[in-house]
Amino acid sequence: MKILNIYKWATVGGVERVILNRACAFKKHGVNVRQDVYFLHDSGGLKYFRKFIEICGLEQWVHIVTKINEKVYDRIFIFDTPEVFDFVSDRSKVVIECHSPYKESRAYLKSLPGEMKCIASPSQIFLESVVRREVSSDFHDRLHVLPNFHMNDFSETMAENDIGGQGKIWGKKPICYIGRIDSMKNTKELFDVLAQLRKTVGDEYFLLLVGDVRPHYMDLRETLRKYQIDDRVAYFRPIPYEKVDVLLSAVRHNSGIFVSPSQGESFGLSALEAMCNGVPVLLSDIDCHKSLVSDERSFIYSLGNVSQAVQEIGNISKDYEALSVRAEQLAQKHTSAAFIEAWGRLFI
Repeated sequence: MKILNIYKWATVGGVERVILNRACAFKKHGVNVRQDVYFLHDSGGLKYFRKFIEICGLEQWVHIVTKINEKVYDRIFIFDTPEVFDFVSDRSKVVIECHSPYKESRAYLKSLPGEMKCIASPSQIFLESVVRREVSSDFHDRLHVLPNFHMNDFSETMAENDIGGQGKIWGKKPICYIGRIDSMKNTKELFDVLAQLRKTVGDEYFLLLVGDVRPHYMDLRETLRKYQIDDRVAYFRPIPYEKVDVLLSAVRHNSGIFVSPSQGESFGLSALEAMCNGVPVLLSDIDCHKSLVSDERSFIYSLGNVSQAVQEIGNISKDYEALSVRAEQLAQKHTSAAFIEAWGRLFI
C-alpha cells in the first residue's frame, strides 16, 4: 500500500513524530505500507525529519516528496491542512486527521466536504469530546481512532548516546517540559509552579524547558525575570527526535518529573514519551491527560491550582521509584500493536 501524508508545517512537532512512529511500526510489524510525506512549508524541521529516517533505517517506509501525483496513492492522509482540499480531485481517497487542540485550526471541520473517506484522531476521548461535536453529523459513522504510541524499541538505536546512563549530571532535580510554549499549553502556569516550589518547598528543583515560544506569547527572558526564576531555568529550542529519549533518560536518572499544565491536547504524546522512560508525570486534569494516566490522582492536578501542583510534585519526589515504575506500566497500554490493529480496521 502506498499512502501520502500532507501537513502544513515541517517543525519538530507532534504530527511529524506521529508519522515517523508509524513508519517504525510498519517496519517492526512487517506491514507493507510506504508513506510519502508532503510539507507545505519547511519551518526548520525537515533536516531533523530526514536525519531520524536515516538513523532508524526507515527509507523503505517513509519518504519526503516535493511534488504530488495523487493517482499513485491508495490513500491520502491530510493532517489539519484544509488548504489542500481543493487540489485533491479524488476525495474518496482522503482520510482527514484531526490532531489540533487549537480551535481555530479545527474550524474546517464545520464545512468539511462530504466526499472525504473518513476522519481520524489520535485518541477516543478527543474524537468524542471534540471532533464529533464540531463535525457535520454526516461524518458521525465515519470517525476512527488511530492511536498514538511510542516506539521505545527504536530508542535502543541511540542507546550509546544515553547520557542518563552516566548517573546524576545535575545538582538539582529537573522539572521537564517539552512542547510549544504558548497560551494553550499554559506555560506561564509552569513558571508559577516553579516559583512557588522554590519559596515553599525548597530550592531543590530547576525547570528544563524545551520548545519554541509562540510569537507574541511572551518575551521568555523577561517573563522568567518577572517570576524570579531566571537562574533556575535551562531553555533549549526543539531538539532532534532521536535525542528526546536521551534527554528523558537523563531526567529519570536525576529523579526528575515531567509536568504539563496544558489547557488542551488531542493525546499528550510528550507526556507518554516521558512515561515510557520511567519519568513520573504531573498533568493538568484535562480529559486527554486523565485518559493517558487512567485518571490516577498521583499524576493529575486541577488546572490552575498551583498550590496543588506544588504539593503533588513534593509527593512524587517522596515516592519517586514506585511512581516511576507505575508511569512505565501505564505507558505500556499505548503500543504499536494497538496502532497496527486500528490501522487494519480503517481499511475494512
